[in-house]
Amino acid sequence: MLEIDSVQDHSALGLTEEQLLDMYRKMLLARKLDERVWALNRQGRVPFVVSVAGHEGTQVGAAFAIDPERDWSLPYYRDLAFNLALGVSPTEVFLGVLAKESDPASGGRQMPSHWSEPDLNVFSASSVIATQFPHACGIAHRIKTQGGDGVVLVSSGEGATSEGDWHEAMNFAGLHQLPVIFLVQNNLYAISTPSQEEIAGKVSERAHGYGVPGVEVDGNDILSVYRVMSTAVQRARAGEGPSLIEAKTYRYYAHTSDDDDKAYRTPEEVEFWRRKDPILILKQYLVESRLLDEDVEAKIEREINEEVAGAVDEAEAAAEPHDALSKVYARPIEPNAAVTEPEPEGSGETMNMITAINQALHGVLGEYDDAVVFGEDVSDPKGGVFKATVGLTDTFGPERCFNTPLAEALIVGVGVGIGAAGGRPIAEIQFADFAHPGFDQIVSEVARLHYRSNGRWSLPLVIRVPYGGGIHGALYHSQSIEAFYAHVPGLKVVVPSTPADAKGLLWAAVEDPDPVMVLEPKKLYRLAQGAVPDGQHSVPIGKAAMRRTGDDLTIIAYGTMAHFAVEASDVLRQEDIEAAVLDLRSLRPLDWPSIEQAVQRNGKVLIVHEDTQFGGFGAEVAAQIAEKALDWLDAPIRRYCAPEIPAFPYSAALEEQVFPSVEGIIENARALAAY
Repeated sequence: MLEIDSVQDHSALGLTEEQLLDMYRKMLLARKLDERVWALNRQGRVPFVVSVAGHEGTQVGAAFAIDPERDWSLPYYRDLAFNLALGVSPTEVFLGVLAKESDPASGGRQMPSHWSEPDLNVFSASSVIATQFPHACGIAHRIKTQGGDGVVLVSSGEGATSEGDWHEAMNFAGLHQLPVIFLVQNNLYAISTPSQEEIAGKVSERAHGYGVPGVEVDGNDILSVYRVMSTAVQRARAGEGPSLIEAKTYRYYAHTSDDDDKAYRTPEEVEFWRRKDPILILKQYLVESRLLDEDVEAKIEREINEEVAGAVDEAEAAAEPHDALSKVYARPIEPNAAVTEPEPEGSGETMNMITAINQALHGVLGEYDDAVVFGEDVSDPKGGVFKATVGLTDTFGPERCFNTPLAEALIVGVGVGIGAAGGRPIAEIQFADFAHPGFDQIVSEVARLHYRSNGRWSLPLVIRVPYGGGIHGALYHSQSIEAFYAHVPGLKVVVPSTPADAKGLLWAAVEDPDPVMVLEPKKLYRLAQGAVPDGQHSVPIGKAAMRRTGDDLTIIAYGTMAHFAVEASDVLRQEDIEAAVLDLRSLRPLDWPSIEQAVQRNGKVLIVHEDTQFGGFGAEVAAQIAEKALDWLDAPIRRYCAPEIPAFPYSAALEEQVFPSVEGIIENARALAAY
């Protein structure tokens, strides 16, 4: 760990007198604005406040060391002074504080202090602690592979360094020597938990375990912060990799307006730190350098007071938001035409599903220079545990198809950053069972980005996930996770059952501006065979496929069960039972018109999936039919699913007992047809 002494010569740092005075002005502006927000809170006009008071030296010093025209920032919720120094106006801040429609960060969707400004390369922030660190690594990876000289600054409090996302990001940044700077503003408390109960050792010392230099600096001395930050920026621009800066500082007020800090710290402690006020430290330096006299100080304060008052008035006069339903998706899909007949047989080479996926990935990377594939073991010579990515690294290079550490939250989070910086990320989660560590990134970050930013950020992220049972994968290699993710607005979820659809849905997912989860049935990787069109082939998201027609009943399924349902329908036909098979293909959005048409055609529905029945995706399909098409039913809706067990067991005999089968579909269809 390096300890940086206080710097007392701004000219040695390359700062002009005008810049130094501007630093002072930005710090004072942040303090005055902070005080005004607290006053509005006490008046009942603002329900929630996150205070910056005490952090101004760290934040303004950091902001002055980067260039928002080429560098990126991922600030955290306390970074008011940083954003003001970067170029966010007081009016824009108050638009967020008052949750107005013209709030540039979220249009009133997010709580105040969730910064986002694409014009300044400030990436959208959420309330979830530490999720921004993998995003920063994804942006930095994109910058590095594109040959840019931009730097990424990502900020947090010290409490965030206890999260796995922080450690995974530090490891990834060190591995790839990314141009990213981790700024940790250590104010001694994670809400009420003191740092000695939160952190073993020092934050800055943790950096060395990841091959990253760690620096501790007095966060209240703006010139020291600027010096350390400038050094880190120079290192990053020169290709020398990441840095970790731990800035020791203090917050004067409670964590937020919902916190009572009197319960965990004393007035004496607060007063001790107020004597180290960063604004007073810089003011003293300016006075001693003969750059600030009483007249200049009074003029600056008067101008700031007028600016803050004017910003409040302007923001209060702005319109209230009125549309909470829009911007969920960048490209909303509302199916409006039912599919009633089977698709014509396609032409092309006959192959299995895994080969079709591999062909699609080669085609996508060949078509789109900004597409990248990454995940665990995806690089050649392995080419993925299922061989879906074989040949990609050899053909397109290690920057286009690369391995990641065993860290699913990182994989998804890096995809967020790559997508934000203009790439087309295609992330592979090795098994659906191991997607759970990435659940927070998928649900809290990926799915909500477009909505929470009021449509100013889009995320064309594809997440490929092998899922399902029938391969003796046991409890941790056979799970069906579709119900978790189809539940989440903002995320599209598709499931192929044929090789042609595996290729076509993957192409469509890559070309979609929204995040798409492609659930690939492992059982069908080599079982399903079929003709696959050559070249670019796209299957519309949100469009089901009628695999078989029939007037006696409809089997609604997807994935492996759609494949099995077709086989069952052919057997039933020999018994004079005409069973239609509707392959959903897309779970979110759901092709309701095709479901409704199928119900109207024969009035009997059998829903089949390999997930358990209780709370499974079939329950949603059944509920929609009951709600919207009840009058067309001639029999109760029937479901055939896995029994209520945690997952499929390893033993072949036990798995066969519980895995839905062709015979089980036939048996349930017979009973329904006879109703």
